[in-house]
Amino acid sequence: MDFTIERNTLLKPLGHIYSIVERRNTIPILSNVLIETNSSKVSFTATDMDMDIVETARCIVSTQGKVTVSAHTLYDIVRKLTDGSEISIKLTDTNLEVSAGKSKFILPTLPVDDYPIMSEIENVSKFFIQSVDLASLIDNTKFAISLEETRYYLNGIFFHVPDANKDKLRAVATDGHRLAQAEIPLPNGAENIPSIILPRKAVGEIRKLTDLTDGSVEIIISDTKVKFIFPNTILTTKLIDGTFPDYQRVIPKENLNKLMVSKSEFSKAIDRVSTVSIEKSRAVKLSLINNLLSLNVSSHDLGNASEELEIDYNYDNLEIGFNAKYLLDIAAQIQGKEIEILLSDSSSPALITDPDQDGVIFVLMPMRV
Repeated sequence: MDFTIERNTLLKPLGHIYSIVERRNTIPILSNVLIETNSSKVSFTATDMDMDIVETARCIVSTQGKVTVSAHTLYDIVRKLTDGSEISIKLTDTNLEVSAGKSKFILPTLPVDDYPIMSEIENVSKFFIQSVDLASLIDNTKFAISLEETRYYLNGIFFHVPDANKDKLRAVATDGHRLAQAEIPLPNGAENIPSIILPRKAVGEIRKLTDLTDGSVEIIISDTKVKFIFPNTILTTKLIDGTFPDYQRVIPKENLNKLMVSKSEFSKAIDRVSTVSIEKSRAVKLSLINNLLSLNVSSHDLGNASEELEIDYNYDNLEIGFNAKYLLDIAAQIQGKEIEILLSDSSSPALITDPDQDGVIFVLMPMRV
């Protein structure tokens, strides 16, 4: 194998590969990237056994071939080479020679035959989705994905067509303390797709790829895997084998106390009063009286903080506490200038909506204050 490629052209696919390959692996070959050339392109494949990604890039091929080499080492080398330089990559016996200008690196390789390839996905359902829509579904829900491994079925985003609204594609994530839901008009061809739970790691990689795509993304779903086909990139991942809980049960239906507040003022005020909190999970108390919202944080070590905001509220007087960070996470997803918060009482979850985004709702459990 012998090919030449421009440094920036090589750096982009290696950047995606880099984040999938784990630095420490009990199986050495999984630390490597599989490089394969054809007449005018080079492909890079990385896997962690649960997900694999194949990236292609144009190059000048002198000799076709295959090789596996440390993904992180190759990425670090290319990242440190001069911007715009031409990189020559050549297989010599059992080593890979990487050179650019006066720099030369000789890297050990592992046998290509030992490299694991994920089995081909069975084409059960196939449809296309606009990359901007896919990014929106992910952005509005990913922050609520659970990090608790024991409840593995919450470690991803639940994509499905809801029974009560079959003209929508809905994404839901929850960690038990908060819930995020977003939906878009159902893409053509997605009418009969199975419900899937897309793992957290795959969600992050797919979101990066949507930033590089202006058009549509092809999605192929089977019972156990899903494949996302972007221009020059194919990502295949196993799905979470579990049952997502009946999230509809926790979405409040009769929260009648409606609070409208400026997103900017609300976020800044929470951030300010949280300054006296050592713990990130410190509760901020919201006190509602007529058209006034008081925010209060109390800390034994650092003191107390309070701030008042003028709001649109003419319902029952109410005091309720929330995790300050969770409130800020939700506020960050609001696209409009105002946040709508629907409350019931001090011990019931809040329903938070974005008046500028249809189908986007958030549920937040209260804390004791």
